[in-house]
Amino acid sequence: MNENTQKQRMYKGILLYVGYNGYNGTKYYVPTDEELEKLLSASDEILLIPIVLYNRYTDSEGNIKQVMSREVIENMTVDMVGSPDRFETIKGEYFATAESRVKANYHVDDYINDSVSLARRLVAINKNVRLWFSVPQAECLHALTHLFADAWVSVVHGIKKALEPEIWENNVQGIYHAGEDIVTAGYTKFDFDAPESNFNNPIVYSMRAVSDAVHAYGKNFLWIPYYDTAASSAVNMGHVVNLTDIFDTVIVQPSYFFRDIRFPGIKAVTDSVAAQKIVDLDGNIVGGKKVSNTVIGFEMEIDWQFFDNEDYQKRYYTYEEAFGKFVGKYPTAYYAGCPDTAVKLTDLMSKFFSKDK
Repeated sequence: MNENTQKQRMYKGILLYVGYNGYNGTKYYVPTDEELEKLLSASDEILLIPIVLYNRYTDSEGNIKQVMSREVIENMTVDMVGSPDRFETIKGEYFATAESRVKANYHVDDYINDSVSLARRLVAINKNVRLWFSVPQAECLHALTHLFADAWVSVVHGIKKALEPEIWENNVQGIYHAGEDIVTAGYTKFDFDAPESNFNNPIVYSMRAVSDAVHAYGKNFLWIPYYDTAASSAVNMGHVVNLTDIFDTVIVQPSYFFRDIRFPGIKAVTDSVAAQKIVDLDGNIVGGKKVSNTVIGFEMEIDWQFFDNEDYQKRYYTYEEAFGKFVGKYPTAYYAGCPDTAVKLTDLMSKFFSKDK
């Protein structure tokens, strides 16, 4: 981790969806210049996020490759999953998940083109804007995530190639890993004693591949996982954050805004940020120690439900109370839903980000 990578933290980031919003060819609303100016008035850090699975990419020799297909799933072997007794069930789930993704067959260049176009507009409005691009996700095909590694590495190279050199050098801070968790629950294996081997997990394998590509360019690698106290995701996430240097910056989602059952996650995230270690609900360091240089921050979460639901308003203000003391000190990402909703919530973002003044 070099000095530049350490400086490239997302301290007041706004998450902005870009590209396809499903598998019928429709895309997210693209803000006008006036709306982008409004977002940039709240923060000059923008993260351009894809939400769908992009199934095709072009390799280094110019060949178009398809990652997922029915044949790929059919050729899965029982040793690839965490619970062999569920192997056929998992394959059935994967067939159902992959059907629409394979039919749409989006190419990663679609995300690159959409995000680069928006990035240029942001730079034209504010030449000092701090930009973050993304690699997509495998979306519920957990045991097959390693197959997407080459496609995602190609996104890193493709973004650099598509951008003007001055934007890449001056504005691009890093790359975001769009997958939000490391799912085991029988789907994948996770060897807690093997951090040096990516925990023998296909999701962590793909993370490492992208990390190496991002770090080769001297950029910051960012992850925004959720803290689910009721599942293995918090434990798996903690092992990756505490025991590896795959990510330079990790911003943790409490997820309480969307599911009130996750209220304990507020304290878990607060404690983790304060300690700069992922800890469990009792304050114990996940994995027993932290040996990484990964900097830990928190995510603010809100969406359209805030406008007309008092319960969601209370949940949001719980975030403000819990995390206000960290503003400007630790990395922060602000999730505000779809682009058109995010624009409407800009005043709340500005109010929160100003707490460090």
